Amino acid sequence: MHHSLNKLEDFSLEIFLEIFDYLSITDRFNAFFNLSTKINSALNLSGLSADLTNISRQTYDHFYQNIIFKQYSRRIRKLKLSNDLTLGLMETVFNQINLHDFKQLRSLTLIKPSYMTLGSLALSIPYLTQLEHLSIDSNSYPHNFFQLITTTSTQLKSCYLPGLEIQDKILFQSNILIYLTVTVENIGLLLNLLAVFSHLIYLHVTVRSTLYIEDDNLPKLNIVPCEYLRTLKFRILERSSIDFNEIEYFFQHTIFSQLQTFSYTCTTQSLDHLDATRWNEILSIYLSSINKWNFFVQIPYNSYSYMNMKQIIDNIQANLCYLFPLSLSINYLYYIIHTKIYPKRYFDLSLKSSHSDENFSHDPINCDSMTEYSKVNSLIVDINSLSTCTTLPKTIQYLHLQGNNDNLVLSKCLKYCSNQLISLKISGLSNDLPCLPNLRQLTIQHVMFNVNMISKLHLLCPHLELLTIEIDSIKQFCEFFDHLRYKSQLNELKYLRIFSRDRNHTWTSWLNEGKELFYDDNIIYETKNLFLFIWL
Repeated sequence: MHHSLNKLEDFSLEIFLEIFDYLSITDRFNAFFNLSTKINSALNLSGLSADLTNISRQTYDHFYQNIIFKQYSRRIRKLKLSNDLTLGLMETVFNQINLHDFKQLRSLTLIKPSYMTLGSLALSIPYLTQLEHLSIDSNSYPHNFFQLITTTSTQLKSCYLPGLEIQDKILFQSNILIYLTVTVENIGLLLNLLAVFSHLIYLHVTVRSTLYIEDDNLPKLNIVPCEYLRTLKFRILERSSIDFNEIEYFFQHTIFSQLQTFSYTCTTQSLDHLDATRWNEILSIYLSSINKWNFFVQIPYNSYSYMNMKQIIDNIQANLCYLFPLSLSINYLYYIIHTKIYPKRYFDLSLKSSHSDENFSHDPINCDSMTEYSKVNSLIVDINSLSTCTTLPKTIQYLHLQGNNDNLVLSKCLKYCSNQLISLKISGLSNDLPCLPNLRQLTIQHVMFNVNMISKLHLLCPHLELLTIEIDSIKQFCEFFDHLRYKSQLNELKYLRIFSRDRNHTWTSWLNEGKELFYDDNIIYETKNLFLFIWL
């Protein structure tokens, strides 16, 4: 006899777990929490992913603090915390929870943690027995942090630590990591890193400086076999002054038998990094196994004329023995030589002026083919350099328009990207600015914010979460804040950043005089120089 399901509770636990996989943690609990004992059991069995980087203070207090961390900490598999917009949240969480209780935690991401938080984390690593992925955005780490996390963990496989600098030879042994993003002082320490972490499959490394050794005096080292490495991403900083002979020296001391992808990013004044003959030798002898090569070399724009650079590109393309087509892009700070599809997501055209050569079509705006810049979704541009018929690409999600241009019609300029824009920086709120239905972050620059702008915001960007403005009177701030919070209908607004141009007061002096900024004592805020940061 066929059995029909008449009630939600009739679904099996397996079906509930399947449904939960398609819902965020907040949607999951808002929809199902405390509906029945059976559904609560399913919630308790499901693995949780907690991203606290973009939440309101109320959401943290009522949901994460009182429900998730108190009752479900053992079910959290992914945890993401930030001190960027959610002011002081990371320290609050670390003070209120015991990280040792997160028995199923597999992935941990920390954005701008304090030095003390990282010290506390390093001591907790041995107790996080399921932790496989660690991602940290910081430029300051406790002594021996890298050694502690890689020698005391038994499961850690992936570390994203771009700001961690390895400045001394690694003396400990560790084979647990297979994915690593890190910074090293020089090529010698990079070879040492590869020797220690011999099981790496993926390595993204930034090299800070040269070895400061003459070619004839480069040390003779043992060859480092990298038999597991599949992807190597190499980034050379401009201030490093690394000569190309050090790059050759690196490959002469390594063996990449299984390497499939090689990325080379470099900013330099030396044309040696564009020498086809030397690259042919590296590609044929040391990188013969690769099937993908991402090349991105920036040469200062003022170093060579356009015709000189075009000739150099034609020469390397003609003499390169491998089928890796190259292109030239220009942002007026650098000539950028790269593999055919521009590999970065951002493009900065802020230095291009209306007097720049109009014949150049080497950027996302003026290129005849949009395929070449199909990956670019972030653009900075001087609005005065745009012609009145300019229409920005539909791929742009993050846009910074510098300056003013009364002849440019923004509704036409943003015609194709207005629905995609997530972040916009602009001078003032022009009347021809179109509706931006998916905009989450808005910065209004070089124009003093006033109450009349508030009524426009709800119509222009109804889902706004972060607003950055400038004011010229701290005394009037309470009125602005009251209108923004209670009368603007911006119901999703979570963060405010206010830059003060008040000549009579700073935020600190105003507070030191015992004057109030808010009528509500529960507002979380922080002052830094001329900025006031608010987390609602």
